[in-house]
Amino acid sequence: MYIPAKSLAIKYSALLAKQAAVYSQWVNHMTESGWIEFLKKQVKKDKNVLVGIGDDCAVVRLGREKFLLKSDLFIEGVHFKIGKTGFKDIGRRAIARVLSDFAAMAAKPKFIGVSLGKPAYVNTAALKMILAGILELGKKYNFSLVGGDTASSKKLFMDVWGVGTADKYVLRSGAKHGDYIFITGKLGERKFAQAFAPRIEEASYLAANFKINAMIDITDGFVLDLYRILQESKKGALLFKKSIPTTYGEADFYRGEDYELIFTVDRRERKLRELKKKFYCVGRIEDKSFGYKIDTGKKIEDLQVKGYTHF
Repeated sequence: MYIPAKSLAIKYSALLAKQAAVYSQWVNHMTESGWIEFLKKQVKKDKNVLVGIGDDCAVVRLGREKFLLKSDLFIEGVHFKIGKTGFKDIGRRAIARVLSDFAAMAAKPKFIGVSLGKPAYVNTAALKMILAGILELGKKYNFSLVGGDTASSKKLFMDVWGVGTADKYVLRSGAKHGDYIFITGKLGERKFAQAFAPRIEEASYLAANFKINAMIDITDGFVLDLYRILQESKKGALLFKKSIPTTYGEADFYRGEDYELIFTVDRRERKLRELKKKFYCVGRIEDKSFGYKIDTGKKIEDLQVKGYTHF
């Protein structure tokens, strides 16, 4: 049967429009984790990209050297409020968030760049205070501020990027069955602190002295961030509720911005007693089929995976 070219073109255009509408709807309702998985599938990894999208930092190879790369946004109205957070603390916090991601992979920062969107109500004195906060951390953590960009904007925001190095970097994907799960500090303790200290020293100590299989920093809530280790490692976990240290109770399981480290340690680690004296052992890695559960002391329950998500 002969079908005119014009009819074929109309049918083809209608099909494309329908596919585009479905795709648009899917993208508009995509979660943050869904978007990351989508990006992984779309981006072809170069042979010199050792760790790409999905971990706390990317790891790239240039010649014989390996570098860790990280960028992070810090946006007024999303991460801080003008008047509630001092400008020096805005500078500190914007940088410390990136430093915390370096800590999550047992890396140290070397170079930091900052791009800044400046609204009209942020004056020169405020900009100098932001810079003072940045330089203060540069001196403390031994990194160089190497540049960036500025532009006018409706709200104050900072886009911070960094380059770091590590003797032995730690990924989210290395957790093993039987690993013990630790956190470096009490949950909720730093939630309302305007300026926090990224756990770079602790991460270096851990990587140098123990068999750390996986690690992540707590930015979006303990339960959600541990789940990211489980996803990347294809594992399950059992947590012991009484062993999890909190400041404000169970709500701390799900609050973001603790910036403590979650790490898993090989069950055959000979210096396990030393670790338990310094940090909190809160659970155990299980097979994926086990699921994600918590021992309440009375029964073992499934954990609801929730925390802070950006969209």
